[in-house]
Amino acid sequence: MAIPEHTHCKVCGKVAPPNAETCSPACQEIREARMRSRRNWSALLYILIVVFAFILLIELLH
Repeated sequence: MAIPEHTHCKVCGKVAPPNAETCSPACQEIREARMRSRRNWSALLYILIVVFAFILLIELLH
């Protein structure tokens, strides 16, 4: 007996259709919100690194 082709939801872990990342529209919304949040934190981190490097450069040139 073969297991039908499937994937698991990236949010809740339930069985999802083979070509889907999530099992429902609700999980899709949660996934998109998490991805937005991760992008925002990544952007903030890069901005802080640039600001820190700029401050360090200013201090070294003084």
